Amino acid sequence: MDLMTKLENAKKVLDYARGLEKVFAVKLIETRDIVVDERVRFQCSHSGCREYGKRLMCPPYVPEVDDFKKVLSNYIMGILISVKGSSEDVFRLAGLLHEAVYSTEKKAFSMGFPFAAGLIGGPCSLCEKCPTGENAKCIKREKARPSMEAMGIDVIKTCKKVGMEIEFKEGEVTWTGLVLLD
Repeated sequence: MDLMTKLENAKKVLDYARGLEKVFAVKLIETRDIVVDERVRFQCSHSGCREYGKRLMCPPYVPEVDDFKKVLSNYIMGILISVKGSSEDVFRLAGLLHEAVYSTEKKAFSMGFPFAAGLIGGPCSLCEKCPTGENAKCIKREKARPSMEAMGIDVIKTCKKVGMEIEFKEGEVTWTGLVLLD
């Protein structure tokens, strides 16, 4: 597929994502605008994340930041997707983001992006308790996606860089995910 066709198809995927439940912002970005910083992953593993080592889509079960950077270099654009709502609905909103990322990834695949890859915001919450350990296997592998933070993506700086700033307000939560397009 040539670059112009990719761009046209990416815009169709963007329109699709815009129409999903609770999605309040979507933005087509160039992957060079994604800010990857090892300190984000460090925060996951060493600064008190309660999910570290407890979810297969979180460290230490996901690729290292340097490995992710290599993979990222093969993508040309991505779609940022944000959902927002009351902090009382934090888990439901996380689930809505997960579904939005998953369905947008599948839409992208059907539009000619064979390596479309979704990343959620925060830890995977598809299962109440995630099986972990040396031989553990994800029971919802088809839908489970790693978090942007686990890959070392600085979500706040990335959003700011592309003009999609995230505001932190009392009583409100914003979850942001990403679908990479090749």
